Amino acid sequence: MRPQWLIDLDEEFPGSALVAAALDDALIVHSRDALTGRWPVVQDGRPVVGYGTMPTMRSLGRVPRLGEAVFDDYTMLRCSFYYRHIYELLGRTAVFVPFSAVPGLPLRRMFDSDQVFLRSDTNYKLFPAGVHAITDLGHWLETYDQYRDELVVVSEVVPFEYEYRCFCRDGRFVCGSSYPIEPYLPVPDHVRSFAETAAARLVAHGCTMVTVDVGVGPDGVLRLVELGGVNSWGIYGSDVTAFIAAMEAEALARADM
Repeated sequence: MRPQWLIDLDEEFPGSALVAAALDDALIVHSRDALTGRWPVVQDGRPVVGYGTMPTMRSLGRVPRLGEAVFDDYTMLRCSFYYRHIYELLGRTAVFVPFSAVPGLPLRRMFDSDQVFLRSDTNYKLFPAGVHAITDLGHWLETYDQYRDELVVVSEVVPFEYEYRCFCRDGRFVCGSSYPIEPYLPVPDHVRSFAETAAARLVAHGCTMVTVDVGVGPDGVLRLVELGGVNSWGIYGSDVTAFIAAMEAEALARADM
């Protein structure tokens, strides 16, 4: 039995429209329905797959039975979890501290730079990730003071000429493309191999489907940008048919567990 897709159509998440257009019987979920708990009825016993915005997919994941449509495990997608398994693939120094501790750190001495990269530990971004002047970090903390006790990643700044998003299942490349700027380019073989190395390390921990974002520096060195999930991650120029096939195969495999 082919899995039933639950698609959250949102103009700010164009990937959902691309996937929906390639399916014959996808059930459309609107964000307002997710907020009020009005979920579609799915035939008993039919496996389910969800795709759409992160708020809707996180809500869907908490719904009995339909929650099986969401494969993403946000605990394993915390940097503080997966960095321990792939740290050398980052190709840069990174540390974890509470957000409130950042302005007091000797960052210039730590990173030998006037800038640092800052992001939340969580995969769903509590605040925009980005490069910051060290002198501005006090203001940044004031702006996002509600997250002062959250764990954050502080890392050295490394340049990327290209970034690639690779969808992987069971440690093997499924589809992908460059991102986020068009034209979207195919993923080179050596980038695929790098992505598979990272994805394979999470399989033993039960994370069978992930996106691996890989950056290519001016010197050609590959570095892991981040690991992500699959239910709410944009497909950009990826092969939609291959994406759908992998997601359905994952749904069927989980239904047989």
